[in-house]
Amino acid sequence: MTRLRPAGFGGASLSFSGSRFAAWYFLVQALGIAAWWIYLSAEPSAVPMFLPRGAAEADLRAFQMPDLLVAAPVSLAASVSIFLSLRWAMPLAWFAAGAIVYAFVYCVGWSIWRGGAWLNVALMAPAALLSTIGALDVSAGSIPIFRRATPGSAVRHVAATFGQIVAFWSFFLFVVPSAIVFVERELVWPSFAFPGQSPVAALLVVAFSSLGLTSGLTIAGRGAGTPLPFVATNRLVTTGPYSYLRNPMVVAGLGQGLAVALWFGSWAVLAYVLVGGIIWEYLVRPAEERDLRDAFGDEFETYCQHVRCWIPRTSAFRGVST
Repeated sequence: MTRLRPAGFGGASLSFSGSRFAAWYFLVQALGIAAWWIYLSAEPSAVPMFLPRGAAEADLRAFQMPDLLVAAPVSLAASVSIFLSLRWAMPLAWFAAGAIVYAFVYCVGWSIWRGGAWLNVALMAPAALLSTIGALDVSAGSIPIFRRATPGSAVRHVAATFGQIVAFWSFFLFVVPSAIVFVERELVWPSFAFPGQSPVAALLVVAFSSLGLTSGLTIAGRGAGTPLPFVATNRLVTTGPYSYLRNPMVVAGLGQGLAVALWFGSWAVLAYVLVGGIIWEYLVRPAEERDLRDAFGDEFETYCQHVRCWIPRTSAFRGVST
């Protein structure tokens, strides 16, 4: 059987992040699926928690065969293939992710049309997200994520960046948190509150949105590209917010997410923001910084030595000309 070469040894990289995250995640997913059905068999009284209004137990049990004969075995096979760097790692990972995403969407539709059983959605949403991220991470040898933007005017790059910002903010800071809060309230999960919560949230939204917008426009205007990795900058940007922080747009996004969590008083949205930060730090950041090192070499190394990722400088960095 053909094996993929591990990241860092030439040829096809095992993963974008250079980690075995996907292997461990798909193993946990396979075991979790099996454990869930064992739990329902051992505790029949728990079944009603996962049933929409008026649904019969047979409706839920219909998931058991595809879960145990498809989702769990394929997840396990994907895990083993990734650990062993086999050629089937990527297609198996996407097969497993597709099965979980399909089940998640089905659960959403089931809950909407029948009413209730939002616990299914709450459990399936992280699985759909993490399995998709795992499949994407292990696709480094086949899916080109990091590409330089084609030459163009600054106006074009600014317009593209502004469009990206509107799309990303609308989805990740409005659509997703709103859906999370809806499910949270359907499940009657506790919220939190403190004096001045709304003004603090509003202030944070304005502050971090300003940072994000300024960072994005700086990328477009100075870097001849956009913030997205597949339309990336052609020049290393170290001015504006980037002279204080290496990743001001990430800090801005997490800060905006925190503000949204405060606005809703939502623990689940707060967890969503935390998970997003962890995913970026351990899966996205290593791949992004490896690409920047490949593209800009010593210039990026010097920049990293003087500008940190999370803690801002007290004065602007001026060591690399752009």
